[in-house]
Amino acid sequence: MGLKNAGFRVKEHGPLSDVPSEKHHAGGGCLGVTAMIATKKKAKQNTFVAEHMLLIGAVLAVVYWLIDSFMSLVMFSKDSLLEQILGSNLDEIWTRIVVLCLFAIFGSHAQYSLNERRKLAEKMERDAAMRERFQRLLSPDLAEMVVSGELRVEKGGEDRVATVLFVDIRGFTAISENTHASEVLQLLNDYYETIVDIVFSFEGTVDKFIGDAMMVIWGAPVQHADDPVRAVQAALGIQRALVSFNEKRLAKGKSPIEVGIGINTGSLVAGYIGSSRTMSYSVIGDTVNTASRLCSAAQPGQIIISDNTRERLNDQFSTEPLEPIKAKGKYHPIKVYAIVPD
Repeated sequence: MGLKNAGFRVKEHGPLSDVPSEKHHAGGGCLGVTAMIATKKKAKQNTFVAEHMLLIGAVLAVVYWLIDSFMSLVMFSKDSLLEQILGSNLDEIWTRIVVLCLFAIFGSHAQYSLNERRKLAEKMERDAAMRERFQRLLSPDLAEMVVSGELRVEKGGEDRVATVLFVDIRGFTAISENTHASEVLQLLNDYYETIVDIVFSFEGTVDKFIGDAMMVIWGAPVQHADDPVRAVQAALGIQRALVSFNEKRLAKGKSPIEVGIGINTGSLVAGYIGSSRTMSYSVIGDTVNTASRLCSAAQPGQIIISDNTRERLNDQFSTEPLEPIKAKGKYHPIKVYAIVPD
């Protein structure tokens, strides 16, 4: 694949040109941290006020009671301050009790309203974070279904039958060695922008980017009855899209690129993988390894599928048998076929 030699690590479905320079990162980082600390302090203060509105209402009622008593003592009565605080008659006492209750009701209602607003804001923040995370993996429509709860993504590992596609650029090592790094990154940006849209159009899940290679899944976390068919359709779409992609590159005096694609279907384990600090949804198993080997064996412009995938295509595509591939760790060669474009 030319992955290790290329020496590039690509962010998941994000513009590579957005990576800040060291100078910008240093200054912007300090400002960002300062703003984050100020935001957290303000949020903490707002939370304290929201959680103590009932107490604040009671305190205001007591202050009102004392002020009213003092004003009555100064202006209208010769009674002592203690008598004014306790109330010189029943009407005054009831009036102050009513005012005290009103302040308490106001504080209680305000506390409830502020807490509800805070909970809603926290939920919106969690939903936005979840939406952003899944939009890196899924098409926007499917990501929205996950956020709304229409589609569930289990956090534990689960056995699945899925189709895995690997695609990578042929001769990428030579390209990276003979081209300026910024141009290589721009090439990958434009290339991924093109093929990811095609994957999403067939509701595939982008698992990861590995330098010039991309891994895509059909069947996890979203399953369709025709996942293998969707994978082959996406592979053909990628090859067709590269024709116009290369025409634009040639018009700019740049060399065209070619990709090899490998597709395999089988059992695997899907779920969240990582540490307690950072996790990502992915799949593991022999099915994934085999798809990667098929991709490595594919010639430029070729789409290789396993026998497991071909059996699930229901003769919707023309195929031709290839020489079985001997893969490390397998006792028997892998029976493979090439997709014949229409």
